[in-house]
Amino acid sequence: MMKFNLRKSKSGILLGLFLVISLLAVSQAQALRFVVLADSPQLLDKWPNYNLGGKLTAKAAINKECLEYLRDQILALNPKPDMVFFLGDLVTRACYPDENGNLHRFLPDWKDIMKALPENGIKVYVAIGNRDLYGSGGWPPQKELETEFQTYFSDPPNFDMPDNGPTNYKKLAYSFTHDNAFFVVLDTFGFKPDGTNWDNGLDTEQLNWFFNQARNSDAKFKFVLSHGPVFSPEGWTVDSSMRSMWQIMEQFNFTAYYCGHEHIFSRWLIDKSVDPTITRSMTQTLTGTAGAYPDDPSSITKKDLIKKAHIWSGYNYVVVDVGQVRTTQKAYGVTKETGVYKTKLIDSCVLR
Repeated sequence: MMKFNLRKSKSGILLGLFLVISLLAVSQAQALRFVVLADSPQLLDKWPNYNLGGKLTAKAAINKECLEYLRDQILALNPKPDMVFFLGDLVTRACYPDENGNLHRFLPDWKDIMKALPENGIKVYVAIGNRDLYGSGGWPPQKELETEFQTYFSDPPNFDMPDNGPTNYKKLAYSFTHDNAFFVVLDTFGFKPDGTNWDNGLDTEQLNWFFNQARNSDAKFKFVLSHGPVFSPEGWTVDSSMRSMWQIMEQFNFTAYYCGHEHIFSRWLIDKSVDPTITRSMTQTLTGTAGAYPDDPSSITKKDLIKKAHIWSGYNYVVVDVGQVRTTQKAYGVTKETGVYKTKLIDSCVLR
């Protein structure tokens, strides 16, 4: 009769479990890491008079103090991120007259604040937001400022966006693959032929381009990023074309969608309880306060969403780790107490 050594068997099982756990740990340790944040305009009660010495500075259109703090938090991450996505509304307005009456451009100021990231090996990708299209008079958006945005982010080596987007959206919509992840950035505030602005929508040129990009990617994990949400936690109107984009994401098994625009944090699992026509559950993460004045959740008309959509009010950013078998996400909230910024973990999840 064969004798069974229970002690050796247990040792073998434990060794096997240890090896599996170790392999998973190594897999996640070698994960692709990216950070997402958006919306860094100056606090509106300080626009445009928040200057030094009576002269326009970056502080006139950028919450410089907050953005620098967030930048330094990103630089301190361990392991270091491979890339950062900043999803629009970099500035309060793209330009404003200086003390001599000349239009001062603020996007170069934003780049100057954020250049420490690419200088330390962290690639920066941007999406355009509605405020990046506002001139000195504010709304409505101006087409020429879109052209300026394209020029400012055709600036190698630190701020040069990919050039593979549709014809009318060069440097504004683009895609790339990094390791086992596929990324698509879209422009949800493009211009229509009549000169008006989409205001959180997509034309057929971008939708057709996105469809072709999506069907040709075999990456395990796929992400779409843009300024405007597809599903508004705060209840704002969203163009139906955004739902068409979401359906393409469903069809080709995308992992998640990231956006800004609304000045809150929200992680919302979009399933049939949100929209009965949904065919595949996916997560929309909104990280819309990298300096912009945070919105008050009490103003949200559908109060049940505050918990369901994991809404939090305050400055925030999201860190995503893409491993071999799963993607994990952590959101960090930033508050200012007695003049000092403090960071805390506010949300974490494994993305479906």
